[in-house]
Amino acid sequence: MSSPTPLAGSVSVAYLQGLLDYLGRQGLDPAALLALVQLEPTILAQREQRIAASTYLQLLGHGLRLSGDQNLGLHLGEAVRPGYYGVLGYLIMSCATLGDALHRQARYAVLVGNLGQVELLDEPPRPGLEAQVAHRWQPLLPQLQRHCSEETLAAWVTFGRWVSGLDSEPSEVRFQHPAPADISEHQRIFRCPVLFGQADNALVYPKRLLGTPLGQADAEMRRMLDAYAERQLAVIRQGDSVLERARTLLATQLGSEAVDLERLAAGLALSPRTLQRRLREAGLSFSQLVDETRQQLVLHYLRDPALELADIAFLVGFSEAGSLARAFRRWTGQSPGDFRRGLLAKAIH
Repeated sequence: MSSPTPLAGSVSVAYLQGLLDYLGRQGLDPAALLALVQLEPTILAQREQRIAASTYLQLLGHGLRLSGDQNLGLHLGEAVRPGYYGVLGYLIMSCATLGDALHRQARYAVLVGNLGQVELLDEPPRPGLEAQVAHRWQPLLPQLQRHCSEETLAAWVTFGRWVSGLDSEPSEVRFQHPAPADISEHQRIFRCPVLFGQADNALVYPKRLLGTPLGQADAEMRRMLDAYAERQLAVIRQGDSVLERARTLLATQLGSEAVDLERLAAGLALSPRTLQRRLREAGLSFSQLVDETRQQLVLHYLRDPALELADIAFLVGFSEAGSLARAFRRWTGQSPGDFRRGLLAKAIH
């Protein structure tokens, strides 16, 4: 049985560097921040190394608490630099048009991190409005969704203005989370209507902008980086890293057998000690790996109205629905039923 849902697995160290750089400018010590999530500062020298997505979110949470910046996600996005996107940043810069760049961004976004899924889609026609496209982002983990969504969309609009040379604004920006008390920073950064409580997280803008030529286009560089990005994407999709392989295998074991470190290590042809060490290098313990894999599977299964809570509990290895409900409240702060009703409301909206 294969994993039934895309699992948020990891984030590149290059992207992690963006968070640490910004928090460092706010007076926070990067080494001390890394210590809070049991990561060594030496990891920063390995820009293509990856850490667990949940570890990045823990670090983001610490940054939010220690900086006191309630718009941390927006400000991180506004501070984006090409290097924080690794090879994808430089590939985008080498593209001929904005449309070419955005299609590659959607294809290769996982190289930066798979905290969420990226799509570039046509918007439904609206009377009196020219054709529009929606650049969408759907988070895969429940933690800090507001700040992750705001970071992602603010980074897209900031990087898009820089790489295209267009000092323009989207037609509108949509967020799934409720409006915060003060949206002045949203209005300053996006400079367009910002809608909250929507069915998706998206930048919406005229489709004609996709034809905008990019000033740093370099066809030879684009071909070279395309090939390199494709090789990296294949490695991640094949789950060649121990973290990805462990997560995928664990997802298949949860509902069918008792899961423990020794059994998972045996399935990966590793010793338990080696598996523990490799997980620790990515910022995870075995219990954290189990917990976050469960929560992602539960979030996926709750989208299927045919599945009862007892069925979902069985599929992810809980003894009964009450255990699932308690864990879900710990993950998200709400009950599974409230979460399902929220999904329905957004779909209707």
